[in-house]
Amino acid sequence: MTLDPARIGEPPVTPDVPFEGLRRHARALVGGLILLILIGFALPDLTPAPTQPPPVELLRGRIVELLPASDDPTAPDVRIEVFDGDLKGQTVDGHLQGPSGTDLPRYQVGDEVVVNASSDPEAPESTFISVADLYRIPALAILLALFAVAVTVVGGWRGVRSLIALALTLAVIIKIVVPLILAGWDPAWVAIIAATGVTIVTFLLTEGARRSTVAAAIGTFGALALVGVLAVVFDELARFTAQRGSEDVSYLQAVGLTNIDIGGLILAAIIFGALGILDDVTVTQAATVAELHEADPRLGRLGLARRSMNVGRSHIAATVNTLVLAYVGASLPLIVLFAAGRQDPLLLASSEIVAVEVVRAIVGSIGIVMAVPLTTAVAVALTDRSLPFFRGSDADARRAHGWH
Repeated sequence: MTLDPARIGEPPVTPDVPFEGLRRHARALVGGLILLILIGFALPDLTPAPTQPPPVELLRGRIVELLPASDDPTAPDVRIEVFDGDLKGQTVDGHLQGPSGTDLPRYQVGDEVVVNASSDPEAPESTFISVADLYRIPALAILLALFAVAVTVVGGWRGVRSLIALALTLAVIIKIVVPLILAGWDPAWVAIIAATGVTIVTFLLTEGARRSTVAAAIGTFGALALVGVLAVVFDELARFTAQRGSEDVSYLQAVGLTNIDIGGLILAAIIFGALGILDDVTVTQAATVAELHEADPRLGRLGLARRSMNVGRSHIAATVNTLVLAYVGASLPLIVLFAAGRQDPLLLASSEIVAVEVVRAIVGSIGIVMAVPLTTAVAVALTDRSLPFFRGSDADARRAHGWH
C-alpha cells in the first residue's frame, strides 16, 4: 500500500458509521425523553384543590355572528359558540371586549376567541359572557415550530438535546414549582431545589458528563447562592412592604391565596431570572478554559486562568448590558410615564415599584459577574483531573457537532 505524501501527518480517515450521530447522542436523548414523560404525564397533579370557585372562567369559543349595534349598552353585540366548560356546545350571546377592556382587536365572524364567563355566587344562573381576546395559540404554535426548526437545523443533535432540556425546564416549573407554591410551600426553597435539579439535568443533557460540565454547574450554584443572599439582605435593607410594589400580589390575595409568602415569591423570581443567564455564562466560561487548554497544554494554571478571564470580561460586559436592556425593554412604558411627570428621578427610583426592579436587576447582575471568576477557578482546578462517572472528553464532545 502506498501513502499519499500530501496526507502525511494528518489524522487517519475513519469510515462513516451509519447513524453515528444518533448513536453518540442516544443516551442523552432517551434519558431526557423519559424524564420529560415522567414529569409531564406520570407525575400526578400537585395543585391543591380550589377553596372557592373562580370568579371568572376562561373558555374557548368561536364568533358565529356580530350582532347589530344598539343604543342599550347592556345589550349583547356578539354571538359565540362555546367549545369547552359547562357551556360546551352552546351558542350564547355576549359582549365584545379586549385585553384592556376598551382596546378591541379586529374581531371577525369565524374567529376563535377567549371567552370570559363571570358568574355571581349568589345568582349562578346570571352568567355574564364577554369576549376577552383572540385565541392566538395557532399563531404561537407556528412560531414555536419555526424556533424548533431553526435550533434543530443549526444545532444538529445538540440542538435537539437543548430543545428537550427546554421542555424539561418548562415541565418542572408548570408541574412542580407552581403547584407547590400554590400549596403553601416556601417559594424560595422550592426555587432553589428546582433550579438545582434543572441545572444538573439540563447541563448533562446539553453538554454531557465532562469536566467543563462540572465546573459550569459549580459556578452556577455558587453564583445562585450569592444572588439569594444578596436578595434577602437588600430586601431587608430596603424595607419593602408585603406587596413589593406588585399589583399581582393584590390579585393573589383577592382570589384567596393568602398563604403564599410574597417575599419568598419575589426571591424565587430573582433566582429563576438569574439562572437563565447564569447557565449561558458558566457554560461558555468553562468551555473557554477547556478550549484554551487544548490549544496550548503548556500553559500553566495561572496563565490559563488569566487568558480565560480576558474572554470572560468581554462576556461580562455584553451580558450585563443585555440584562439591563431586557429590564429597560420590559419597563419602557413605565419609564416614559415617569419621565412625562417630570419628577425627581431619585425620588422615583426610591418608590417601591421601581426599587424592587432595581434590586432584582442589580442582584442578578452581581451574580452574573461573580460567576465568571468562580467558574474559571473551578474549571482551571479541574483541568487534567479525572472525575468519577465523568469519563467524557471535552475534545470529543466538541467534535460531536451538527449531526455527527
